[in-house]
Amino acid sequence: MSASGTGVVAHHFDNLRQQQSTVRLGMWLFLVTEVLFFGGVFCAYTGYRVWFPKEFEAGSAALNVGIATVNTFLLLASSLTITLGIRAAHAGDVRGLKAYLMLTIILGTAFLALKGREYQLDFHEGLLPGTTTLSAGAKAHEAAHSHGDAPQEVVFVRNLKVVLHEQGYKTDGVDLSRVQLFFMFYYIMTGLHVIHMIVGVGLLVWQYILAMRGFFDHSERYVYVEVMSLYWHFVDMVWIFLMPLLYLAGPHTFAQVGEGLKVAFGSH
Repeated sequence: MSASGTGVVAHHFDNLRQQQSTVRLGMWLFLVTEVLFFGGVFCAYTGYRVWFPKEFEAGSAALNVGIATVNTFLLLASSLTITLGIRAAHAGDVRGLKAYLMLTIILGTAFLALKGREYQLDFHEGLLPGTTTLSAGAKAHEAAHSHGDAPQEVVFVRNLKVVLHEQGYKTDGVDLSRVQLFFMFYYIMTGLHVIHMIVGVGLLVWQYILAMRGFFDHSERYVYVEVMSLYWHFVDMVWIFLMPLLYLAGPHTFAQVGEGLKVAFGSH
């Protein structure tokens, strides 16, 4: 790189403005492909949601809305911190940039940790499509309510019944075996989001290292923080869609938010 005009310009650009415009355009083109990628999944989900409304409602009722609520606030806060990071970089405040990048990393990591805890609880409750393992709760429930010659159902349905019973959800008129379809979408959609979050946190760590090495001593390089924030905002926006589609498709109460957090941070 060589100095040119008012900033540091790569040799294959004529000036700083052209370089910054190209960087922004590249990120926007990438995000367009991401919209197409997630759009296909959202369209498939919408189709099945229309066909099986009661089953998707039942699946949503079984999710931990408490963890999802906290994660929503974590991502909204991270959008603020990365935006403040752009401002710091533009002003040449490297110390402030490093602080905001670190805050964003912490918030993103906290999201991933809570999501991992939620997956752990889902596995513990046996909410896995096609599972062959009866959850501890289902075993205890069936031992207490044994009816001898009662028809045997698939393991997933037996596990789900216990979870929905604990949530106070009535399963009348619901084909619980079809709720597996909802959970397939749940794991695919949230799993894709988690992968993008991991990539985002990794890129933030990389930018933090660059900041420590003096890369952002040239304030004109704020554009790299800006395009990173575009990716991060996109990942946050995807979650803003996932939250109502998955967690709010079924009935929930404020009490369930608190109960979900107790389960997440308790000894369950």
